[in-house]
Amino acid sequence: MNEENKARKKRMNEYRRRYREKHGIKVRRYRWKTVLGVIAAFCIMGFSSFFAAQSKAAGMVTLNGQPIKNLTADDVQRYLDKQEKKLTDRSVKLQSQDIDASIALPQIDAKLDRERIDDGLYLVGRTGSPGQRVADVIATLRFGKEVPLAVQVDEDKLDKAVSTIYNTYNIDPENAYAVPNGDTVSVTIHKEKNRIVIDADALKKSIFNELQQGKTETIEVPVEKREDAAVKEEDLKAVDTVLSYYTTHFSDSDQNRNENIAIAQKRLNHAFVPAQKDFSFNQYVGTRTLDKGYKEAPAYFDNKLVPASGGGVCQVSTTLFNAVLRAGLVIASRSPHFAPAGYVPVGMDATVADDSLDFAFTNPFQHPVYVYTAIGNGSITTYILGNHADTCTVSFQTLSVKNLPHKVVYKHDDAATTDKVDQEGYDGHDIAIRRTVSYTDGDHYTDTIVSHYDPNTEIILTNGPGSESTVQTSDLEAQDLLLNDPHDMMTAVAAVPDSTEE
Repeated sequence: MNEENKARKKRMNEYRRRYREKHGIKVRRYRWKTVLGVIAAFCIMGFSSFFAAQSKAAGMVTLNGQPIKNLTADDVQRYLDKQEKKLTDRSVKLQSQDIDASIALPQIDAKLDRERIDDGLYLVGRTGSPGQRVADVIATLRFGKEVPLAVQVDEDKLDKAVSTIYNTYNIDPENAYAVPNGDTVSVTIHKEKNRIVIDADALKKSIFNELQQGKTETIEVPVEKREDAAVKEEDLKAVDTVLSYYTTHFSDSDQNRNENIAIAQKRLNHAFVPAQKDFSFNQYVGTRTLDKGYKEAPAYFDNKLVPASGGGVCQVSTTLFNAVLRAGLVIASRSPHFAPAGYVPVGMDATVADDSLDFAFTNPFQHPVYVYTAIGNGSITTYILGNHADTCTVSFQTLSVKNLPHKVVYKHDDAATTDKVDQEGYDGHDIAIRRTVSYTDGDHYTDTIVSHYDPNTEIILTNGPGSESTVQTSDLEAQDLLLNDPHDMMTAVAAVPDSTEE
């Protein structure tokens, strides 16, 4: 069968040959060796050209702007050693709106990435696919190749440094605030702090990429969100002077009372009152309850001193009241205590109580005012800061004083062995004080501070018969010297001659 197939194939080939001869068709014979030789020649020529181009491109590489074609490997390493030492004095600067931070390179163990630098210097056209290698050589021949001083860092330390910056700015917003200077006249304004949430992952990536390019210039900080403070530096730009301040004093005999004063003072501090707006002590300071840190201390209730949460806070409201009066602000709401307070002249106190008695005032000016408070050793001072155009002079005059005698009641008590005071008694007072405000623009304002203090009945438990009488134990007179002290009643008291000295 195979012999038959071979014979058939031979006859077919012979037929084709005679057909081609008859019709003049020439046979093209492929010379495979020749073709392969041509291809090999082209390949050799191509490779030779590529290697020649690669060699030329290698001479066009620069390191940090320095040509390396005439440098040995040792020369390059000495140069890198020198540049690496400079990293100890460099930092990455991070900036954005309201962000100004930096990371010192030694803090993140920064050093030159020698492997990356060497690859860039010596592997032109030697990595990647054939197409990528050719493209690398061509690009280098056309534009040259600059190898930066790539920097590598400890990633854990970079994470820690970025986290520190993140936590620095991711805080509750802090309002801009004003502080009186030591001369008690000028004012310093401190800028607000907004809450800024940094995109930490994006920031780390930016830092890493910049360092890989050998850059430590300013990096823009990516921010996810912002939360602005309620009071900005711009809002306080008109606050440039101390309009008034007033100081009252307290003893250290009741620690709870002193702590209550400190808490309320801190809550009152930095109150901002825009132009033409009202201020409420109760609304701003809040309720005086135990859960807010207030302690029980003596306070007047039903004509008696009894322990109450927040006892002593009225000294804070009273100190504010006196500073407000001397700043020329308008009193909107004020109530006197049940009895005169010993730390201010009679009629110059302002009591407060949760959900009832409040002290409030109005800012009548075209500029904002600002309340700053400071607590010292046995004293509290309230400053009213504002604009120099709103300064004024204030004077006080007692219009009327009336002393109200109190009752003394003896109540029979079978259990009493000796007379015992069950309730302290004291005289009451009616007093009216006129305030005259003279503003620098020539305007004047007058109001009257009216105070009524009920007399308090003295009750004495006795084993004897009961009785009732009326007595007067005080002789309050006009206190204009004390009233007109601009800052501290105690300085006026010290200036009053002792009547026992002749």
